[in-house]
Amino acid sequence: MLLGKTKTVQRRITTIVIATIGVTLVAVALARLGALVTLWDWPPLPSSGFGVLCGVVGGAIVFFEMAIVLRKRWRRWRLGRTRLWMRLHIWMGLVCLPIILIHAGFGFGGPLATVTLVLFLLVTFSGVWGLIMQQWLPQKILADIPGETIASQIDRLGEYHADEARRIVTGLTTVPPEAEAVDPIIGGPLAVELEAFRDDVLLPYLQRGSHSRSPLTAPAEAERRFARLREAVPPEARNDLDRLQELANLRRRWDAQARLYFWLHNWLLVHLPLSVAMTALMVLHAVRALKYW
Repeated sequence: MLLGKTKTVQRRITTIVIATIGVTLVAVALARLGALVTLWDWPPLPSSGFGVLCGVVGGAIVFFEMAIVLRKRWRRWRLGRTRLWMRLHIWMGLVCLPIILIHAGFGFGGPLATVTLVLFLLVTFSGVWGLIMQQWLPQKILADIPGETIASQIDRLGEYHADEARRIVTGLTTVPPEAEAVDPIIGGPLAVELEAFRDDVLLPYLQRGSHSRSPLTAPAEAERRFARLREAVPPEARNDLDRLQELANLRRRWDAQARLYFWLHNWLLVHLPLSVAMTALMVLHAVRALKYW
């Protein structure tokens, strides 16, 4: 989710960092001001009236934050606009940070309270990290990866390009049956070398990308290999060599796109499970605290 269409990526990230720190400092300052006018003690105890109030408010915000999961699951109910939910999710999450810190008295309690607070901090910072990634990576993908494709289709397109590479090399090293009197464009040892390059180096890379461990993964090595082949083949075959190199370069860009998409989306694999675990422990912590309050 982008924070303002007219702002640069650097300004949006700066805004996120300043907002995170600023909201925390303002909330703590207000709580400190309340202590100065003797509304409550400082630092507040988790079991004090003010501490319990902060715990209840923080817990309510956590439940609201988790409600976005249900909202995504039942989108057909149309429970408000997605952009509004995300804005509320972000800002309420930032507000919740100082409230929970005040509730905890800026320290750790018993084992359950400690684990719950640590998980809460991890959830908050993973959320901020994910928000930062959403400001930076989409623009980087657009700027650095021309020919961006659907990430889930990369391997399928790689197979399609591998078939094209097979046809190109076969057309250079073999003669169609209907043209028996014509020699192939490339023959002899060079044809054997080109076919070996296709089968052992190029096709695995087009099909599996960086997972193939092909030397074509490295741009400099790929350039060196194609340059050597281009010098060895006849002039009429160089356009075909250029196309083979173009296919390899395209696969390399798609691999870069897949890596960026991993960082763009997979932070949720950390954020969401930690959120569920933290919420469960928070409920357990509240139940146990009520027994002794």
